[in-house]
Amino acid sequence: MFYKSLILLLFLSLCSSQLSASHGPQSEPVKQRYTYDLFYKKITVGEIIRELQYEGEKITADTRADLSFLYIYFGGNQLSQIYWDKNSQMFLSKSFQRNSVGFSRVSMTAEFFKDGHKSTILRNGKRQTFSNEQEKIIDFNTLFLQISEGLKEGRTHFEFYMQTSDSVEHYFFEVTGKEKTDTKFGKLDTYRLQQTGKNDRTLIAWFAPQVNYQMVKFIYKRKILDIRGELREQSKVDL
Repeated sequence: MFYKSLILLLFLSLCSSQLSASHGPQSEPVKQRYTYDLFYKKITVGEIIRELQYEGEKITADTRADLSFLYIYFGGNQLSQIYWDKNSQMFLSKSFQRNSVGFSRVSMTAEFFKDGHKSTILRNGKRQTFSNEQEKIIDFNTLFLQISEGLKEGRTHFEFYMQTSDSVEHYFFEVTGKEKTDTKFGKLDTYRLQQTGKNDRTLIAWFAPQVNYQMVKFIYKRKILDIRGELREQSKVDL
């Protein structure tokens, strides 16, 4: 249960990135890396490395988690292929690959069809298909790209249908204010974004326009979980 909750946390809350202050796709190929320190209460448990590569209207997002707790190593990665859809003016998921190790081993792939209204996953040899005729289904990498894009447009409420490892979940987020936040990059103006509609957990993240609308801090609390993360480093990667 601890492993499942922690991996869900990683794949929901550590993946908010945007490479520039412009809207939509990038004109020049560019790749950046974002590194987060992760803490369980006051104990350092590892890091999350997030890489985004833009090439025209295509985006490759790779998130890797390397964690250890009570002398047990666990982690995983998700590699997503994303594109900018001109008709809907939003980022959509094309496919992703996810692997995790530690308490259990999970290997899965997903593909998205019909402009995001249908998805198929293959998990540990088992295939499932999902559909949503009214709304588009996306993965977590795309979800947080859309949040960054929405913040730049002045949006304060967000609603998504996101593909998980065995279902499509409905998520809501709300901007609850603007705050001055202490970070490793100094005191920054940030948007305070909170997940809503889930009474059994607290997820709050702070996004800084001065750091390209990047998430610079977050907290997540649920039952025994008390997780905190902070952006430690951002760097450009040579292509």
